[in-house]
Amino acid sequence: MPNIGYGSNKKTKHMLPSGFRKFLVHNVKELEVLLMCNKSYCAEIAHNVSSKNRKAIVERAAQLAIRVT
Repeated sequence: MPNIGYGSNKKTKHMLPSGFRKFLVHNVKELEVLLMCNKSYCAEIAHNVSSKNRKAIVERAAQLAIRVT
């Protein structure tokens, strides 16, 4: 059986220093999921998204008051 070890606190696990949790976004439609949870989650744009779509995601996130990392 594995021991507890040096694991993080369950409430703060996967949390950024800003207090948000990451949500990976591939397109503009996926931002709509974060509408209800924009106080606790922030969007992170996937690495394989084109620069044209990145601009669209950032613009839409600003309209919806969603933070993008």
